[in-house]
Amino acid sequence: MFEEFATEAVAAVGGPQNIRGVTHCATRLRFQLRDTSVVDKERIQALDQAVGLRESGSQLQIVVGMQVPDAYAAVVAIDGVEELADDSAAGADERAKADAPAVKKGSIFDRLLATISAIFTPYIPLLATVGILKGAIDLSVNFGWLSADSSTYTILQSPWNALLYFFPILLAFTAAKQFGGNPYVGALIGASLVEPNLVAITGSGSDVSFFGIPFVAQSFSGTVIPIIFGMWAFGYLERWLKRVMPKITHLLLVPLVSVAVMVPAMLLVFGPIGFSIAKVIALGYEWLVGYPILLGAVFGAFFIYVIMIGAHWVVLPIQLGILASQGYEYSLAAGGMGNYALLGVVLAVALLDKDKPTRQVAGGAAFVNFLSGITEPGLYGIVMKNKRYFGALTLGGLAGGLVCGITGTYITAFAFTGLFGLPAFASSPKAVPYFIAVVVSIAVGFAATALIEKSRRRPVVEGDVVKEAVSA
Repeated sequence: MFEEFATEAVAAVGGPQNIRGVTHCATRLRFQLRDTSVVDKERIQALDQAVGLRESGSQLQIVVGMQVPDAYAAVVAIDGVEELADDSAAGADERAKADAPAVKKGSIFDRLLATISAIFTPYIPLLATVGILKGAIDLSVNFGWLSADSSTYTILQSPWNALLYFFPILLAFTAAKQFGGNPYVGALIGASLVEPNLVAITGSGSDVSFFGIPFVAQSFSGTVIPIIFGMWAFGYLERWLKRVMPKITHLLLVPLVSVAVMVPAMLLVFGPIGFSIAKVIALGYEWLVGYPILLGAVFGAFFIYVIMIGAHWVVLPIQLGILASQGYEYSLAAGGMGNYALLGVVLAVALLDKDKPTRQVAGGAAFVNFLSGITEPGLYGIVMKNKRYFGALTLGGLAGGLVCGITGTYITAFAFTGLFGLPAFASSPKAVPYFIAVVVSIAVGFAATALIEKSRRRPVVEGDVVKEAVSA
């Protein structure tokens, strides 16, 4: 089904020789390229299956939609095209250096987005899945179908608790790989920080010492920023050790020294740095929560654009950290309103637009948005092709965000928007105003788009001839 698409796409990005590797997320093919200047964007955009296109540093992203696994399978089946390597970062680092003259690195911001995205992408579906499960369990307790004191409740609740508690292990794995370290050593360092005996010390918050060096004990369970800082340093440490140590000692001594150095360093250096940054962010967040209408309006109207440019990978870890630490979060509720405003926009286009192919794209975009909150088909396939829809999208998100702000709406479990995430949002004590905000966002997005469609088809009278004016 995607064989022709794969052949055309690979040729358009410069052939297999220009592709370092390919991976994919929920809706996008991600090509890591050696030279982005040779890409034929018009050829890619002419493909029926290519909903949209985005560049991020040396990475080219082709938005395909929910069938992206099939497209990915067809692409990697082409001779010379490889999956993004999963091996040790040292080898990948050497290959990157060898290719360096031909690569456009992009801005620091682009590289930051690409790095954070690579670290967190594997875990977002997990967080959404256990969020839905937690929501269903909490609903069952609220309706009296399940007792919170029962062993059944404890068993079903364990995936959510485990993912949050042991998240440093998972995060250390992908972060270590991304920063050039052995991911399994990284995972061991992360696991050491949540080891029960160490947690008994760090969870106390008291002053403790390591070989006489005092430090303030703090818990790493559910943390994000300290782990990322630590794995960044670990990547440098491991590469340095491999340069100065004989190769015959690499198998045992490099992991040994890395663990022996990094676990104390996490407690004494990188943990305190990360926790300090997290506290500053928390203070800013608390200030914004003090103005709930402002928070709702800003996140409701504009967070969809943060998603559009991929910058949500920087914001989302912070939001998830707040959710994990306090058990509820405001901006995720308001930020999701843009997704529902987009649903209203694409529904209106699917029903009212006169162009049949456009209606079909809009209908498919509405379907995946309604089911699972996937926004890329609607954003790239509809909104970005008619700048007037941005106004409808912003108004819809703003309206829903204001409802969230006025009512103080928050969520208690993370999930994607859409039908599949319904249990997670329905379990919040603020479920009623949340769903009112959802309806408002969809309705305003739909109505604003309907007005745009109507203005595009308004009749124009020239003498005795009535013509239909269609705006660009």
